[in-house]
Amino acid sequence: MPANIPRAVPDFVFVTGNSDKAAEARRIVGASLAVESVDLPEIQSLDPDEVVRAKAMEAWRKLQRPVVVEETSLELAAMNGFPGPLVKWMLEAVGPEGISRCGHALGDARALARCLVFLYDGTREVVGLGLDPGRLVLPARGESGFGWDFVFAPDGCDRTYAELGPEEKDARGHRGRAWRDLLTKLHPRG
Repeated sequence: MPANIPRAVPDFVFVTGNSDKAAEARRIVGASLAVESVDLPEIQSLDPDEVVRAKAMEAWRKLQRPVVVEETSLELAAMNGFPGPLVKWMLEAVGPEGISRCGHALGDARALARCLVFLYDGTREVVGLGLDPGRLVLPARGESGFGWDFVFAPDGCDRTYAELGPEEKDARGHRGRAWRDLLTKLHPRG
């Protein structure tokens, strides 16, 4: 983590039911990050901002304390940004290689990994954004990671997210960028 981001104990809870996302967030933010699994309805929309905001409002309603929620999307250039935040359902239907095959079959393997982390404390909304352009690869590669990590290679890298070690993925990936952006906005220097 860059030295300019404080490692103070966060005064919010990260709401996720995904243990892999929780583990990454704790590596980035610090082991003291509180995580709570709460069943949140997820609106179906191609707008990741709309999805993450709705999740944050519902998490706040249920917990009545400062919350952070995350929305991740994988936007395929060949499909005009689809599946975006609906990637979870496409993964369920066709798996990581199926997603990659779609881009390749349509002649454009470029993709954008996007992550939004959204803090809501009852009045204040703060959004961290992380973008990582890259390309889809075939066949799937790597031993670590989850979701579509096995078929996404960031620009300037010959390895997929699943082939990067946790430190390197956290430093360059969409999720690490989003969390650092949020923390910088919460604790500005200057």
